[in-house]
Amino acid sequence: MRQAGILVGLALLAGCSTHPITGRDQILALPAVQAAHADASFAVSAGLPGTAAPACEQDCGSAENIAAFAARVATIGARLEVSARGIDPELFGQIDNFRVEVNHAIGASTGSSAGGRIAIGAGLARLEPTDTVIAFLIAREMAHVIARHAAENSGASIVFSALGMLLPGINVLARLVATKVGSSMLTRSWEAQQEREADDIAVTLLEHAGLPARVIAPELDSGIKHALLPDGEWAARYLDSVRRVAFIAASAPRVAVVGD
Repeated sequence: MRQAGILVGLALLAGCSTHPITGRDQILALPAVQAAHADASFAVSAGLPGTAAPACEQDCGSAENIAAFAARVATIGARLEVSARGIDPELFGQIDNFRVEVNHAIGASTGSSAGGRIAIGAGLARLEPTDTVIAFLIAREMAHVIARHAAENSGASIVFSALGMLLPGINVLARLVATKVGSSMLTRSWEAQQEREADDIAVTLLEHAGLPARVIAPELDSGIKHALLPDGEWAARYLDSVRRVAFIAASAPRVAVVGD
């Protein structure tokens, strides 16, 4: 068992591949295994699809407001999937479709799995986002799937778990701590690049859907209640995206979009 784990880790370390859209090298030697591992991790945080919704950690608003919000999310998600199929048709040889849902377990945030599950937190309904803001949030999560970020992060976790078996003279708990710290450091090293890639691909998805960057940029700033943004990493990433999309909008028009 130990030898098998070590071989998996070494295979992943040697198995970098260049993503066809982002052009960046990623640890993707075992994409099916990495995707399954990433999906399992996402299910822990967001809950299994189709299960009963737990109460929001914060007030998500009335049932009627959540239902209306969910209807908007579903409509916009279906429109963006058409764009995604045009940008990256090969993705749909790996996933059947995007499954966009309003999720009560993640509060006012968003998330995505390698398998195409997109979770939009029910708590975001309280922020009264415009359709453009909702579209960007969905597109950004679709972009993480297109760029295979969850599978890439999963690869780092698998590598360090396998290599942790090589550490001599320490107990199981110490191995777990060491592998967790190592994988976290590696994923942090490319986190900023992943966020830039997600924003760029999201803008491309929206452009394909008829929303140019010059329209998206001001709405990301004004189309959501900033005062109600939760503290933490998700809100900080959103504000970074606002600034990044504004920069894209102010730049010269792109000759080609991602994936063309």
